[in-house]
Amino acid sequence: MKAQLKSFLPRSFFGRAVLILVVPIIVIQIVLSIVFVQRHYERVTQQMTETVLQAVGVVIEQADAAPGERTAFATGTGLASALGLQVQILEDAPRIPASHAAWYDLAGREILDVLQARAPGYLGAVLRRDPIDSAVLWVDIDAGTLEVSIPRDRLAPTNPHQLLVIVFLASVVLILMALQYLRLQIRPIRRLGAAAEAYGRGQSLPFRASGAREIRAAGLAFIDMRNRIERQNSQRKLMLSGLGHDMRTPLTRMRLVLSMSDPTEDTAALDAEITDLEKLLNSFLDYSRGENYAQEGRFDPSAILSDLVARYRAAGRQIEMQVAPGVPRDLRLREGQLERVLDNILGNALDYGKQARVAMFTHAASLVITIEDDGPGIAPADRQRAREPFVRLDSARNLDVGAHVGLGLAIADDVMRVHGGRLELDDSPALGGLLVRLILPLSRQA
Repeated sequence: MKAQLKSFLPRSFFGRAVLILVVPIIVIQIVLSIVFVQRHYERVTQQMTETVLQAVGVVIEQADAAPGERTAFATGTGLASALGLQVQILEDAPRIPASHAAWYDLAGREILDVLQARAPGYLGAVLRRDPIDSAVLWVDIDAGTLEVSIPRDRLAPTNPHQLLVIVFLASVVLILMALQYLRLQIRPIRRLGAAAEAYGRGQSLPFRASGAREIRAAGLAFIDMRNRIERQNSQRKLMLSGLGHDMRTPLTRMRLVLSMSDPTEDTAALDAEITDLEKLLNSFLDYSRGENYAQEGRFDPSAILSDLVARYRAAGRQIEMQVAPGVPRDLRLREGQLERVLDNILGNALDYGKQARVAMFTHAASLVITIEDDGPGIAPADRQRAREPFVRLDSARNLDVGAHVGLGLAIADDVMRVHGGRLELDDSPALGGLLVRLILPLSRQA
């Protein structure tokens, strides 16, 4: 029940704040309406009707005490006129209609109930609007049937809804003022959330701390954190730039020495080791540099995939490719990043398996790229850990295969996150190995 209740509640902070504001006002309106109708309006109507019935009782007594019908009618009519009533004596028994009131006429129902319970010699009563808004009462007297027409304003207060309307309008004005105030208070929170989300994608949006004291403190803390991270990134790039230069220099000298030596099995093995070391160095530097250096542009994802698959096929690798119709030809991507992700994942798939299958299609407002292989795969319990940098799953992957340091999935996961997408790992239903699913939002489409 608690989970079902949460599903009906708003998820945003603004929605919950509005709910906290509006619900008490609505409850107060309901309680006020009930108390006003039951405790005040109906009670006043009952008292006014009973007062009129006392006047009707006097008219009946005067009519019964008169010596004849004419005299009784004249006496009763004169007294009734003085009391604001219209009366007449009917010699024949009238056909009295059934008494009823509209469902929304709260005073009418109360008037009929009081007339039926308190009127002496009650025969019936109805509410009429023509020629005037009134209640017609029939009572039994000695001279026949007395018909009394009572104006509605003598039985119930006029315009009783004015108080409810005033309270309702005042509540609407207060709610509108409160909504405007909430919107101004929540705006800094939304700006902070947008800045944090953009920074998580590698973008640094202009942000100024504002709002209430607590919100401003959170904004200043975010700005301070972002500045520290950017300083650390700058220092890291400077360090890695020097590291890459220093490490490539001895590797270049080693290749020069090998080129001047006679080719033997030892020199071939050493050359392969140098190649693997260069690949490891490039992977490490690519991951450490991050994605901020790449500029955004408009690229065709199907063309990127086709060119990459063509290069692997030219190298004699077995890859199947399928691009569904309707795939967008223009997406906003960071230059070279999608190709880098696909190259890493395809390289891993063909290193750990013999064949791979690639598919590209659209689904649920997203561009989906799947890469499957027939390798050993990754156990479900290890898939989250496989995304972490420098993690190699010994039970799933062979340590002797290729020059890998466990950065392929980590780089792919970072690139997808920067683009607002995500990376998923699953079992390949067709090839039996690992299935890597890359999901990019189509909102990046031109």
